[in-house]
Amino acid sequence: MENNQISTQRLKIRRFNGADLTDLAAFIRDKMASEYAPYDTQWPTDDMNMKNILGYFMSDDAWYAVELSEIGKVIGFVCANHNVEVPNLGFTIHSDYQNNGYAYEACLALMQYYKNAFGIKKFVAGTADCNEPSVKLLLKLGFKKYRSVEESFAKDKDGNPIIFKGSAYECNYE
Repeated sequence: MENNQISTQRLKIRRFNGADLTDLAAFIRDKMASEYAPYDTQWPTDDMNMKNILGYFMSDDAWYAVELSEIGKVIGFVCANHNVEVPNLGFTIHSDYQNNGYAYEACLALMQYYKNAFGIKKFVAGTADCNEPSVKLLLKLGFKKYRSVEESFAKDKDGNPIIFKGSAYECNYE
């Protein structure tokens, strides 16, 4: 990773740093207010936990800030652990910046970097079937559905698990 970042035409994909707290808090809170939040890992949204999340992202080399080069603002993240045989790709872009191809650009750049730098030949990912934007993105990246699953990451107001149908995807570079 040149200069600790991957650059695309519009983005910098780089390690998180202490200056990213405000932007990170904005996109995590936005993510947790999304209609798709019940179908994903639950993130705390209070100020103290934002600092903890940032500390975690800074200490784990699987997490990358997605910075919009033009304005120097972190608009989301992309993640995948390169220390495993088959990394699990994850991504989040703040809703104010969605539908501009930033998630595709960031994911593709990270996947190509992992392929070239670490010899990664396969990625996996998962999403709720109802999350059409994420499903479309995975398909555009070349992922293929290989398994259907029922999962639960959240509870309803009565404490019952919110069970949903999801799918597991894989993308082979071989």
